[in-house]
Amino acid sequence: MSRTSGILFVCLNAAGILCAQETFEVASIKAHPGIITFSADPLVKGNRVTATASTLLDMMTVAYHVRYDQISGGPNWIRSDHFDLDARAEGEGVRSTEQIRPMLQALLADRFQLTIHRDTREVPMYALVVNKNGPKLQESSVADEPKGQISGESTGSHMEVSQGTMAQLALRLSGNGAGRPVMDKTGLTAKYTYKMNWVNGTPGPDSEWPSLFVALQEQLGLKLEPTRGPSEIIIIDHAEKPSAN
Repeated sequence: MSRTSGILFVCLNAAGILCAQETFEVASIKAHPGIITFSADPLVKGNRVTATASTLLDMMTVAYHVRYDQISGGPNWIRSDHFDLDARAEGEGVRSTEQIRPMLQALLADRFQLTIHRDTREVPMYALVVNKNGPKLQESSVADEPKGQISGESTGSHMEVSQGTMAQLALRLSGNGAGRPVMDKTGLTAKYTYKMNWVNGTPGPDSEWPSLFVALQEQLGLKLEPTRGPSEIIIIDHAEKPSAN
C-alpha cells in the first residue's frame, strides 16, 4: 500500500467513526390503548424521549423539525392512529433534542418502515415585518434567563419570551395561529423580551383578547403581510403500522 493510499484509508476509517449514528438502546412503540384523554408529542428529557397518544405525523414533526403543513402523502392512519413511545439512548448522558432527532428518524424508519424524500415548493406564506409606527419590543439584557413558551388559556393563547429572536418568533407564529409559514423580514437582529395575548381565528363579541394579526400590531408593533416563498416539503413514500414490540 502506498503512503497516499494509507493516509486515505486512515481518513476514511476516521470519517466512518465520526459519522457512526447513535441509536436508541431500548425503544418501545405501542398502539395507545383505550379512549384518548391526554396526548403529548415526543418530549426529550435526559437520555429519553417519550410520547403519549402521539400519531406518526406528530412524531415526524419532532424527528424532522418541520411543521405539519410541510409533510405530504402517506396513508390516512398516520394522522388518526395514536401510539405511545418510550425510547432510551445508551448511557446516562443528557441528549439535546437536536441529538435525538436523527435517532428518532432511524427509529421511525425501523418500526414504521417509513421512507421519505424531500422537495421544495413555492407556497403561500406571511412575511413578518415592522408596523409603520415601529416595533414595541424591549431588548433583553444579558442577565435575562432565556424563555420561550406558549400556553393555551380559556381566553386564548399567551406567549412569553425572553432572549428571543425574530426568526424564532416567525417559527412560533407558523405553528400557532398564522395558518401558513411565516418568515422573518423585520430586519431586527437583537434578542427581545415580550409578551403577547391573542385568540386564534375571529374573536367573539365578549373576547378579552384580539386576533393574532391585531395582537401583533397592537402589542409588538409588528404585522404579517401575505407573500409566497419556497418551503421544504417532506413527502412520505411508504409507511406501515408497527408490529407489536
